[in-house]
Amino acid sequence: MSITFGRFTDAFKPKAKIEKWNECDKLYNDKNYLQSYSTFFEYLKSDESDTVFYTLDEGMLKFQIIQGSKEIRGFSDGNNISAMTVIAGYEKPNVAAFRRLMEMNYSLYYTRFAIKDNKIVIKFNSSVLDCSPNKLYYGLKELATRADKQDDILLAEFKSLINVDTRTEEYAPEEITILIKYYRKWISETLQKVSTLNREKMSGGISYMYLSLLYRIDYLLLPQGTILNEMERMSWVYFNDQNAQVPQKITDLEDDFKKLLEYDDEKVKSNFYKTKATFGISHPTNKQGVDDVINQNIANIKWYQENNEPDIALCILEYIAGYSLFTYGLNVSIRKLLGVLMQIINNDFVTEINGDNKFTVNGIPNKELIVKEFGDIMAIDKPEYPELVMDFEKIKFDTKLNFIKTTLEEILKLNYKN
Repeated sequence: MSITFGRFTDAFKPKAKIEKWNECDKLYNDKNYLQSYSTFFEYLKSDESDTVFYTLDEGMLKFQIIQGSKEIRGFSDGNNISAMTVIAGYEKPNVAAFRRLMEMNYSLYYTRFAIKDNKIVIKFNSSVLDCSPNKLYYGLKELATRADKQDDILLAEFKSLINVDTRTEEYAPEEITILIKYYRKWISETLQKVSTLNREKMSGGISYMYLSLLYRIDYLLLPQGTILNEMERMSWVYFNDQNAQVPQKITDLEDDFKKLLEYDDEKVKSNFYKTKATFGISHPTNKQGVDDVINQNIANIKWYQENNEPDIALCILEYIAGYSLFTYGLNVSIRKLLGVLMQIINNDFVTEINGDNKFTVNGIPNKELIVKEFGDIMAIDKPEYPELVMDFEKIKFDTKLNFIKTTLEEILKLNYKN
């Protein structure tokens, strides 16, 4: 078995892709619209997976885009460009669902929900004169990401709707078993640990425990559907509800995790499936965003170390990596570095799901392989950032806690200036 960790991001495209964008922009300005759009789809293609397809034949451009469980199809005849994907089907009209779609249309900038042949669809169309590559990108992104999210939400809320035109790949039975096992194990163990703590004295640590749990599940288990929607809501509410104090936020997170734990195996299983994506959800963020998260949190481990709570100290460090990966669209090397930290912290899961974990030996960081891996990661962005160097002598490899802490401190020092 081999599971890919972390969600797709299209942030920080390589130089060759940026050149494609500049080319399609120039072609559009020269009024060579179909060639411009063809080059646009070359820009949109990812080196990680095949999710973008197009043909240009006899003045007709046709294209397909994969985003999660949805396939978007579109065309342009040189005068107009259109795209559409199916959200759900129905046998009888559902007035409540249709009202929801009308309400959501007010929040859309480029697209709209519509009804076609007993199916709920989302559409984008424009004249080519009014559809620059920039508008095309954001229009297709809105269409693709809204479609991928809303199918799960609508199907969960309106039981009369029918799941149609879904593109997913199932995990192998043994993989699903492990994913569900750790989904339940991590939530249960965290709830149990919190129940033994003084909630008033340890409120900060409990917050870190619940948030690191949330971001661990997202990065390593990659749930989709209603579980993903719930986790996104939980994270957003924690950081954006200005009326609730920390004790109330902790209670809310605890209640939410209890509800997620109550899902039966069949419901949990329905939220675990493989997908591919063309558009990332997180906004591109430079290294300063990660630096801020490290600086704001890393010193908080000291109290827990001194008070014999090393597990909570490790949760704080895991939170730093997990929150950054969940929230930001990062460049390749930072994303991969933080991903290695998540895998080392959760060595038992990685070993079980992938058969081994090359980054640890008996749970201790494997210095030789990690140094090599970090060197290979640095090499990815080295051509663009010549001064990108990590001082491995400053990293401690004796324990997970020391390794993660000192590595984050070295990440702070990385020079991402051209």
